[in-house]
Amino acid sequence: MTLAGFVAAAYLFADSRGPSPATVPAPAASAVAYHSDGLSDSYDGFRVEPLALPTGRGPGRVSLRVTGPGGAATDFQHVHTKPMHMYVLRDDLSEYQHLHPEVTDGAWTAPVTIADGGAYRVYIEFVPHGRPAGADPTVLGVPFVIAGDTNMVPVPAPQAQARSGPYLVRRLDGTADLVSGTQTALRFQVLRDGRPVVLEPYLGAYAHLSNFEVRTQGLKHLHPIPAGPDGAAPPDAVLAFHAAFAERGDKRLFLQFRAGGAIHQVAFTIFAT
Repeated sequence: MTLAGFVAAAYLFADSRGPSPATVPAPAASAVAYHSDGLSDSYDGFRVEPLALPTGRGPGRVSLRVTGPGGAATDFQHVHTKPMHMYVLRDDLSEYQHLHPEVTDGAWTAPVTIADGGAYRVYIEFVPHGRPAGADPTVLGVPFVIAGDTNMVPVPAPQAQARSGPYLVRRLDGTADLVSGTQTALRFQVLRDGRPVVLEPYLGAYAHLSNFEVRTQGLKHLHPIPAGPDGAAPPDAVLAFHAAFAERGDKRLFLQFRAGGAIHQVAFTIFAT
């Protein structure tokens, strides 16, 4: 069995009125870039140490100790209602999970269920206190392996739509390639029976998008396009995100949204020229 390299994850949230790509506002000038990609266990004075990682299929636990310039790091800024976001992903860009660990005995801990074997990576994303508003988070990661036969899943070709239960999510520009290094809007519309759905808040926003760089396995932090001043859900159920990929190649995106009282997830593959 041959396994590909580990992948990186990044998350973002956005609710949007669906502006056209030609009118994409630039990210806030106050944003500060921190170029961690989750492929290292240390960055910017912070380090993650695994205390417990899954060793087999089924229910398990992830427990990580994080240290920073001041020692044990057990408190961070709340970003979209949580002090830390955790991702688990297999190296074929499948088996994606988005978790929210809590501090137990000084370690960031979360339950996880592993369905299949293979090489996985845990990513943690957080914003230390004192970092300016709009700054990118720090992302650290550690790998683990589940032994045994593995049903590897090829990365799908780009498609214009994806389903989750009764919901259809359309990428509004179809399967068009994006241009690397160019700021544009990546827009999705959520439908049920051909009509826009009523989106419900999920972690303080209306959608969650994780971007994986397939070729380099690095994290590319995208930025949300702001919603209207009232913060209401977009009536057309269109969710828009800043997309400016520095490198060409395939990207694998996981989109999560809440509708009908439940969280739904779809995935898209996008290519940047």
